[in-house]
Amino acid sequence: MDDITAPSRADRVRLYLDTLRARMDPAEFRVLGRLLPGAVASLAAPGTEYVIEVGAEDRAHLTPQVRDELLAVLSIVATGTLEHQLVDLGDGAVTVLDTAAASSPEAVGRMREWAALRRSGRAGV
Repeated sequence: MDDITAPSRADRVRLYLDTLRARMDPAEFRVLGRLLPGAVASLAAPGTEYVIEVGAEDRAHLTPQVRDELLAVLSIVATGTLEHQLVDLGDGAVTVLDTAAASSPEAVGRMREWAALRRSGRAGV
């Protein structure tokens, strides 16, 4: 039998973060690292409201790439898989879908419609 076991969820997250550290701007990676604990905590306690403070020195480094990578890391934390894709929902909204859903025009269309309804609902508030 093969003694090699599949990497754990934590190992996958560490591997992904190691690759990010190597390719991201160090200041952006630092901001990502500051965002992760609160974001992961919010996954562990759904329905609980979390506010993640971003200090003035970090705001300049809170780029779309940081946002996208935060979503990617949270996807790995939540699912344990690296099989995901970021999908643009319009008006700056981005979500993470598994690769099957991301390759389905119908599934992506439903997500975009849902996001548009959410945005229009907030506009009326």
